[in-house]
Amino acid sequence: MHLDSEENAAGLAVKLQELIRSVRKEGKKAYGFVIWTQGEAVKDKLVKLAEDKKIEDIAICYLPDKQREAYLKLYKVELSDKLRNIVFVYRDKKLAAKFINLNAKDFGKVEQAFKELVK
Repeated sequence: MHLDSEENAAGLAVKLQELIRSVRKEGKKAYGFVIWTQGEAVKDKLVKLAEDKKIEDIAICYLPDKQREAYLKLYKVELSDKLRNIVFVYRDKKLAAKFINLNAKDFGKVEQAFKELVK
C-alpha cells in the first residue's frame, strides 16, 4: 500500500484474509501480507485496522524507515503520486501475477490468478 485510501486498503486486506482462509481450509499452504510504504508513522493505524477488521490470518506491516529504500529496490517498486497499491501473487518464490492500483471491488482478479496457481 502506498497512497491508497484507507477504505480500499482495508477492503483489500479483508479480501486477502478471506482468500487465505479459504485456501487453508482446503489444506493448502498460503500466506498473505499487506505492507505499507509510509513507515513507522502508520503503526497505530495498522493496529486499529487489524483490531477493527479482525485481521488474524495475514500479516499487516510497514516498511521500516531505515530499510525502506532497500525493500523498494528488492521488489522493484518505484513510488509515485499515481501509485496507490500493488498486489503481487507468488508461487515458489516466483512472481506469477501483479496488479497495480487494484480496487477492492476487483479482487476477483487476484482470486483467479491465485486459483490458477494452486490447481
